[in-house]
Amino acid sequence: MARRRRLRAAVRHGGAVKSLRRARVVLAAAVVLVIAVLATGFPVGTFLRQRTAIAAVDRQLAVVDSHNAELRSEITSLRQPATIEAIAREEYGLVRPGQRSYVILPGKSARAIGAGTLGVLPIPADDLVPASVSALASPSDVTSGPQSASLWSRTAGELEFWRWAL
Repeated sequence: MARRRRLRAAVRHGGAVKSLRRARVVLAAAVVLVIAVLATGFPVGTFLRQRTAIAAVDRQLAVVDSHNAELRSEITSLRQPATIEAIAREEYGLVRPGQRSYVILPGKSARAIGAGTLGVLPIPADDLVPASVSALASPSDVTSGPQSASLWSRTAGELEFWRWAL
């Protein structure tokens, strides 16, 4: 009988070990299942895409910040009277009161040295202002003299001038 009791206790004890092993396996399976559910249920892909998008926006922000810094320095320099005067002289040809501005055009055969764009690109003849009204008329419009031109032809010549001037 004592032997039976020992045998029953050993069987019970072995059953406890088996049930403990089963519980551990079930617990491990549950942990794996929870991790799988969280991994698939939690938007990992969305998280990674958002992280990439944030990095791109941060790069754009850095570019915009550097551009803003350049613009701030330009604004600061444009508030300086010397810069305003330099721009007025260079870009708009303005001069101080009492000063005269001269534009020197290159000769026909000589190329201007140090004249900026005037030396590089010749001024088209259409852009030059003629010295007289008679220079505006085409050779066919010019008559032999003012005595041979009638009142109407002179008036038409004047009207041609005003049409060109507009």
